[in-house]
Amino acid sequence: MTTPHQHDDTSAQVGYTRAPAPPGSQLDWSSTVTAPTEFVPYIYTAAEVERITGRRRLSIAAVSCGLAGLGLGVFGVFGLPLALIAIPLALIARTTENRARTLWLSGLLSGLFGVLIAAGWIVYICQTVLPLL
Repeated sequence: MTTPHQHDDTSAQVGYTRAPAPPGSQLDWSSTVTAPTEFVPYIYTAAEVERITGRRRLSIAAVSCGLAGLGLGVFGVFGLPLALIAIPLALIARTTENRARTLWLSGLLSGLFGVLIAAGWIVYICQTVLPLL
């Protein structure tokens, strides 16, 4: 046979449970305290999830215009308009689409390189081709 531990009887008296409030009285303040809010998980609504993750349209447009401007810039100054469109799109996407940093950054860089290639073509045409005419 085992004997009960000595502290088993005293644990019920220490105050682990609260006596019920008398009928018709107000609740004690300590019974209304809830868990701290930092431990309660936040549940995002569908609109918040869409706002955080779904707004990458400008970044994708900047990347596509920048790459098309860069690709066409290899063959001449034909890519200059697309490269010039990619730069403001990427700058606008930088402020509105925080989670799409790699997309708008690649759109900005490809747009800038497209403008540089087109500027190189303009310099080449002005120095080499125009004096021959």
